[in-house]
Amino acid sequence: MLCSGGRVVITGGERAAAAIVGGLALAAAFPPLSAPWLAPLGLVAFFLAVGHWGVRAGSLTGFVFGLAFFGPTLWWLAQAIAPAAWAAIVALQAGWLALLGAGVVLVRRLPYWPIWAAALWTSVEGARSAVPWGGLPWGRVGYTAVETPWAASLALVGVAGTSALVALVGAILAATVEAMRERRPALVLTRPMLVSCTVASGLLLASTTVLQTGHADTESSRRSPTARVAVVQGEVPGTGTDVVSHHRQVTRTLLDETRRLAQLLGPEEPPPDLAVWPENATAVDPAADSTAREALLAAAEASQAPVLAGSVVDGVSPSTALNQGIVWTADGDQGRYTKQHLVPFGEYVPLRSLASRVSSRVSDIHRDMLPGPPSSPLRAGGLVLANALCFDVAYDDVLREQVAQGAQLAVVQTSNAMFLGTGQQEQQWMITRARAIELGRPIVVSSMNGISGAIASDGSVITRLPGVRAASKMVTVPLMTETTPAVRMGSWPARMVYVMAFVGILTAGIRASRRRGQ
Repeated sequence: MLCSGGRVVITGGERAAAAIVGGLALAAAFPPLSAPWLAPLGLVAFFLAVGHWGVRAGSLTGFVFGLAFFGPTLWWLAQAIAPAAWAAIVALQAGWLALLGAGVVLVRRLPYWPIWAAALWTSVEGARSAVPWGGLPWGRVGYTAVETPWAASLALVGVAGTSALVALVGAILAATVEAMRERRPALVLTRPMLVSCTVASGLLLASTTVLQTGHADTESSRRSPTARVAVVQGEVPGTGTDVVSHHRQVTRTLLDETRRLAQLLGPEEPPPDLAVWPENATAVDPAADSTAREALLAAAEASQAPVLAGSVVDGVSPSTALNQGIVWTADGDQGRYTKQHLVPFGEYVPLRSLASRVSSRVSDIHRDMLPGPPSSPLRAGGLVLANALCFDVAYDDVLREQVAQGAQLAVVQTSNAMFLGTGQQEQQWMITRARAIELGRPIVVSSMNGISGAIASDGSVITRLPGVRAASKMVTVPLMTETTPAVRMGSWPARMVYVMAFVGILTAGIRASRRRGQ
């Protein structure tokens, strides 16, 4: 660390070290370590490391930060798929943060730079959640807000807005640290920093108001109509990761567990309003396979309730399929939801010939699944359900749009069997808890052999079933009708942040061009 003209100059090695420490700190905010208070501190280190020492240096620093962050966070890819696949995806995601680092260097030359930098952070989260092949929304900072003082911001501005809020706090703290280090007046006392702090404080104050309202809503929800839901978890023989090879046994186990729960409750207990089976409860099309169809009809009869079961359904050609949640009653199929966001290299294979050289598991994916259109809520008996299948829950649109159309309860069906014993399952559980707060809805989760249970609308865990083995439990959840500000505003908070990021980069570029022309 050197001093030049009163400014502290950090060497390249120090920037890299700060980037690595910051990336590891942000990774620790996610499961398996689950220390969410480290998220803003990790971003402080990122903004300090990027600094204002040139676009090329900022890009390289961002890439190093990305490697340190995504490497541990996505380690479950190496455990479940292949180390080469993990390395490729980590490098790709770190590439997005390299672009972010370059952009932050540019906007740091503008007044109110923490606001522009926070907008850039959130915009890059949105971009990497969409590109390429539908993107990878894992590792968004907004998910870490669960069990923090700023958790209620999820209900106010959603996951994207919460990411922007945490990034803004990190940028303000970084600017303040720089001012203290360079012995300048504390930046929080200057007009740009005062405006930035006012914005952050306003959002935090609004979040607190929402949190207090949420407590009142929790009290009123106890007087709301309720639904009794039978949560049924499967079990996969052998290592527990290969559902397809044991799909008949998986379906039988789910049917047996449904019958066991019905017998346990006895005739004096009222039947459930809904029974939920996980994703891939039948790995064959029940419309074409009589064994699978009979099992679902038998489950509906045993539970005396509609059964929402995940099934792999034949597509429009022999080489395609659909991943669906289907409502079954004694009268048969009553409604379907088709998974909208598919897992690349898991449910369909881009660049199949190249991918098969990276991982031998690609050969197990014989058919490419097709995505479904935006969906209306499912109706199961008297319930109106928002449904998501596994990877869907990480995207903002799926459950939010169904809740906006009147869904009273959300259900997530997931398999995740191939990720057994990895951090992926806990990360998805955290994402689901963040969604419950954002939507203002309880969420029931049925997993193949991972994490099943129920989550309250404030993100707290109502119940969680033991993993790995077959299990079932009856849970009572309130049926909610009020919508949160995040649901009412929809995608507008994210769009506003994206526009701000574009304006910031454009303004910085124009200013840089003018300086070069002088």
